[in-house]
Amino acid sequence: MRRMFKQRTSRMGRGRQAFVAVAALAVGIAELTRRLVRRGNRPEKGGTMTEDNKRVTRRAIEELFAGGKLELADEIFASEWVGHDVAMPEPSRGRDGVRQVVQGYRTAFPDLNVTVDEQIAEGDRVCTRWTARGTHGGEFFGAPATNKQATVTGMTIDRVRDGQIVESRTNWDALGLMQQLGLVSMPMPSPAEG
Repeated sequence: MRRMFKQRTSRMGRGRQAFVAVAALAVGIAELTRRLVRRGNRPEKGGTMTEDNKRVTRRAIEELFAGGKLELADEIFASEWVGHDVAMPEPSRGRDGVRQVVQGYRTAFPDLNVTVDEQIAEGDRVCTRWTARGTHGGEFFGAPATNKQATVTGMTIDRVRDGQIVESRTNWDALGLMQQLGLVSMPMPSPAEG
């Protein structure tokens, strides 16, 4: 077999041998790259990176916001976390910022319940559509308790790195909440006369 290979390769000429060697190297590199990509998208504990990222963001919503377990902030959020919330004038920062946001919402709505309706993940980003329900039993952005129940929906896009959330962008129906609590009234436009 070796003799046949040597005879063939000696007939091919050096240029063709170089081409065959480069092609074999390219195939080997492509296979190695595929393996590394698959391994890189599979954390050591099992599952895929996107599934693990979804799990982390779900815990933030269900255990921290809905459950009030403030001690989880250190585990779930990176120390350099930045949070953008449509209702906040400035971004929140760090784990203490996470705790302040959670405490603020939970003080205003002591029976706060947040459920995850849907999650989509790609790479290091997780988009979560959620629904929050609660009774306005404490001060909320300067408004005294109304004891009215409210339901709002929203979406949060989290960026996850090394199993912790490093950035959050949350958009939710703040106007709808204010209307439900009776803090804002918006007259409906009258139909055009025709």
